[in-house]
Amino acid sequence: MHKIILIIVLNFSILTTNVISTSADETEDLKEINVTSSRHTLTEEDFPGSITVFTVEEIKKKQHQTVADLLRGELGLDVRRNGSFGAQTSIFIRGQGSSSTVVFIDGVPSNANTTGAFDFGDLTLDNIERIEILRGPQGIQWGANAVGGVINITTKKGKGAAKHTLSFEGGSFETFKQSLRSSGSNDKFNYSVSASLLQSEGISALNQLSGGSEKDGYINKTFSTRMGYNFTPDTHLDIFWRYIKSNDEFDSINGQTDGTDISNSNNIDDHYFSTPFNTNFGGWWDFKLTPSIFHQKAASIGTSGFSITTNRTYIMELQNNVEVNRYFSVLWGGDYQHLEGGKTGISPFDTATINKQALFLQGIFEFQNSLVLTAGARQDYNSVFDEATTYKFELGYRIAKTGTRLHTAYSKGFRAPNLNDLFTGGAFSNSSLQPEIAKSFEVGAKQNFMDKKIKLALTFFNAVTENFIQSDAAFVPQNFGKFHSKGIESSIDIILPYNFSFSLRHTWNDHYLNETSKAGHLQPATRRAKHKYNANLYHNWNKKLDTVVGLNIIGKARGFDSTNNTGAFTTVRAALGYQYNKNLKLTLRGENLFNEDYFEIGGASTQGVSGYGGFVYTFN
Repeated sequence: MHKIILIIVLNFSILTTNVISTSADETEDLKEINVTSSRHTLTEEDFPGSITVFTVEEIKKKQHQTVADLLRGELGLDVRRNGSFGAQTSIFIRGQGSSSTVVFIDGVPSNANTTGAFDFGDLTLDNIERIEILRGPQGIQWGANAVGGVINITTKKGKGAAKHTLSFEGGSFETFKQSLRSSGSNDKFNYSVSASLLQSEGISALNQLSGGSEKDGYINKTFSTRMGYNFTPDTHLDIFWRYIKSNDEFDSINGQTDGTDISNSNNIDDHYFSTPFNTNFGGWWDFKLTPSIFHQKAASIGTSGFSITTNRTYIMELQNNVEVNRYFSVLWGGDYQHLEGGKTGISPFDTATINKQALFLQGIFEFQNSLVLTAGARQDYNSVFDEATTYKFELGYRIAKTGTRLHTAYSKGFRAPNLNDLFTGGAFSNSSLQPEIAKSFEVGAKQNFMDKKIKLALTFFNAVTENFIQSDAAFVPQNFGKFHSKGIESSIDIILPYNFSFSLRHTWNDHYLNETSKAGHLQPATRRAKHKYNANLYHNWNKKLDTVVGLNIIGKARGFDSTNNTGAFTTVRAALGYQYNKNLKLTLRGENLFNEDYFEIGGASTQGVSGYGGFVYTFN
């Protein structure tokens, strides 16, 4: 399959070389970072909420292979991988459950209906232009389940003369990755298409203490395309499709002493497809209609048998941005969602269905680059639960004399249990579960010094979630009553002399359930650390050599029981890229350079010291 895709990409790129205009190279506009969730009128700096934006240049500079690795250590996020390469990887935002982190890929809601969560294990950075992380409840535009926050991912858009890129990387654990990308545009048409193959012998999914003894391999084939056509300067249609096919081996929780689980593997096919249509009426009304499809088929082969889990999501979304006057605009619309999920084989359950409809309305007031005020509400109708109303208020204010930007927000969120929680009918479901209701408050400040050479940011947040859903020691989902999560997110970015720059992120997150342990202590949520630090030192030499040295410090976290608790750990990485000439760039990176022996999840392995090298070749 991957060979066929690579041939298609190569042929397509050759054909388009003669079609696409050669008037300009593909470039990235880094002067202003517009925020998708605010009708593209607010920049990251002006946005009155908590947001982190990764542009394509920042993604290149960090030299990570996967989205999860890029996001590990960022403000408010806990990233946990359950074993070898490609293993299930969860992200928690501000202590909320992984099902409360809603992921969008090119406008497609991508959380699995069965688990409610998104598995980051297979999501590489191929053909990705931009990642937005919005922390705190984001239900107005993004859907009711976004109690923890939203991760919004956008594929690259072709710009300028046709350009093609071939890349290769190889290294530890017999890991190899090759990819091919082509992109370009003319007045009417733009395209960006890529294909990649990543394969590795991997590491044991279980660590040695848990009986791990053999390597668990991984294969990932990713195809991504974005095509757009401009009917007029104000009307255009885009087509997005990302296809991921992966195979990752895993271990029995009983270890491999009997050699029976050598063939255990997960085989996953993911399709993300959307065709947003955009037009503008009279320069003051933006209209957007987005049909989208998410389809997933996950086959699992284990010592106890074979199972296939399917997830299908069909959505039609309507969004309108109406500029009432130069200061005030209105965002309004609605969506319809048809969600399906089922399983055959081991612990089967019939395909269950949920239908959802929603209407949303938000007002945005902006005044002379000093005041931003937003207020919005969303009404959700669910075929399983009663209707729910959520809302959010945000305020941002800039003090002209000092340039200080203050922001605050208050919101209410709603998250329904997933299909596995409700409908499996077995020992690991609970049909009496109630939806989570979360109320969140935050306040923060941003301050620049020395003509933006120093940037400081500080945000305090406090959230209380009623009917909090979490599995107990027997892996049965329960409503644990109230869950409290409060914390402080702080960051500093410094541009230093001699082309050095430095960034530091720290998150303090105190979270606990209102139930207590037998010892009388408050119980924290599982797999979330109280303290997280991430620091990076960058350097650029003569516009040819880019280097980064990164430090990641993660505090201890509670597991489902005492045997799965994880201790604090520190990892160090380094990467460099050398632009040999205008076409060829050489890359080198090292991970876990001090060979830290650590766990992200109790019993699961993590990679020791490792190194990778490769090249990126660009041609017209």
